[in-house]
Amino acid sequence: MQPADSVIAFTPAANPATEMLLAPALDLYQQGQVVAAINLCRQLTDAHPQHAGIAYAFGMLLHQAGQDQEAITWLQRATNLLPAQANHFEGLGCAHQRLNQHMEAATAFRRALELNPHSGSGHYNLGNSAYQLGELAEATRLFVRAVELDPTDIASWNNLGQCLRDANRLDDSLAAYEQALAGKPDYAMAHYGRSIALLTAGRYAEGFREYEWRRYLRQVRQFKMPLWEGQSQPGKSLFIHAEQGYGDAIQMVRFVRQARNHFARVVLECRPELKTLFAHNQLADQVIAFGEEIPACDFFIPFGSLPGVLGITLENLPQKTPYLQAAMPRPAAPLSLPRVGLVWAGNPGHLQDHLRSMSLAELAVFRKMSGVEFVSLQHPLPARDQTALAEWTGRLTLYPPFTDFLATATLVATLDLVITVDTAVAHLAAAMGKPVWILIQHSPDWRWLLERTDSPWYPNVRLFRQTIRGDWQVPLQAASAALAEWLATTAASRHP
Repeated sequence: MQPADSVIAFTPAANPATEMLLAPALDLYQQGQVVAAINLCRQLTDAHPQHAGIAYAFGMLLHQAGQDQEAITWLQRATNLLPAQANHFEGLGCAHQRLNQHMEAATAFRRALELNPHSGSGHYNLGNSAYQLGELAEATRLFVRAVELDPTDIASWNNLGQCLRDANRLDDSLAAYEQALAGKPDYAMAHYGRSIALLTAGRYAEGFREYEWRRYLRQVRQFKMPLWEGQSQPGKSLFIHAEQGYGDAIQMVRFVRQARNHFARVVLECRPELKTLFAHNQLADQVIAFGEEIPACDFFIPFGSLPGVLGITLENLPQKTPYLQAAMPRPAAPLSLPRVGLVWAGNPGHLQDHLRSMSLAELAVFRKMSGVEFVSLQHPLPARDQTALAEWTGRLTLYPPFTDFLATATLVATLDLVITVDTAVAHLAAAMGKPVWILIQHSPDWRWLLERTDSPWYPNVRLFRQTIRGDWQVPLQAASAALAEWLATTAASRHP
């Protein structure tokens, strides 16, 4: 979850004369006639090309209308015409921020703060830019200052909670979220952030309750059937609908069999790439892909809500593996080299992929090891890794792109060990009962908790954690040493 967006109070008029000129355009905007307001402002800029207030107002109207590229032109003009006006720079920063131009946004926000050092919104906005630029300590400092200036600033309390959670300061994070919710009890983003902090702390009963607030942060699918809230429904049917990513689904699918104990029939929906895997493992009475016709059912529930309604805690979490199997068994080859699968990057569309993924070049620590066959489970292969891939010639076995997760599982079944970053293959291999070593970013996904080297979700998983945010050296060195030891033990068992 990213922090709440940058904001600025729209204060276009610096004096009565400017107010009079802009009044008709602002009236149109407040009536919802955005296009007419913009057109009128455009005429005003033609008539008053050197008027900073009009340029600023026009830029802000364009920003409010989502036309940020043009907004930047006019907001930049306003800062040039009147460079001592802090809100002009804040407006410029907000337009850059909307376009994910975080460096430019930070420059504008920093200038705004220089002009108005006691601005709460200035600290908030610059805090957002710092966070997006990966400057976690600076973002934390700015949000702390924002709430010092305005203790009722719930957006800054929320973003402070996010920063503290990313720093693994869970108690402090929860305290910040409590402050945000004290000001606005139905603040969905703060409830969701609080849920992630609680789940990371292993407080599953509270965390899964709060986790339900995620439905208010996205477009919710509508069904005519009622939501299942955990009661047994003999003779009835349940529809479990797809949500979130591949790894989430593989992790949560373990609970489908428990749900079947409460119903006569369960229909499971998943992303198309997972359908053959789930159907092969007979996890539900019927498996359909997202987009296919949904059969009539009596109740529904989102995939991610299953552990909450089933009352899952760390103490009763089902750990039995494997709960997924491949279509074909592993061929017997006791004297072959041990095969180790590698995954070093996740889906680039994931919000935190830059934190959880690495380059193939960083895996060079494994490349010189002998007595092992490395197998790539990395699909797709990132373009940035082409040069490094040449250095792995003869050391890394490549396969054509997988058609679905059942095909991936068939390859995983031939492996002795999987070493991976936190991505869907980690969940797949772990659910299949394979030994899995996961390289974990400093601020982990909630399911990996903190500090532990094992996982309550998968008894066959070993975790190698970053000790410094963004630095893979420590976990890679630890995994390399462990792999050397594992290979020696494996060789001894295969060649007594």
